[in-house]
Amino acid sequence: MSFEEALRRRGFAPVRQSRGIRHFARKPNDFLTYWVQIRPDGTALFSWEFAIAEYVSTLGLQVGSDEHLNTFLYPKVDERGPQDPAWLTGCIDRAEAVLESVSLLEAGS
Repeated sequence: MSFEEALRRRGFAPVRQSRGIRHFARKPNDFLTYWVQIRPDGTALFSWEFAIAEYVSTLGLQVGSDEHLNTFLYPKVDERGPQDPAWLTGCIDRAEAVLESVSLLEAGS
């Protein structure tokens, strides 16, 4: 199975292509987006973004000046690796572990 087929089976859809790099996205929920770039050198880049301002707005909260469109949570470092379905699974598992670990009550403890 090709890496592109593995992406499609996991719900990723092609979004755009520029400079030989193909971009795919998957939205597991209304606020979270996973991104994968397939690069011509045989590597892939995985990242994610979480629309934190939009999410907390649904809870009756706001971040900063309440500008929903520009307040996202991202990883500090994107993951780069081989175009391999097992690598992608590991990336998603690590992202979900980080997101599941967030607790505002335990912040700074």
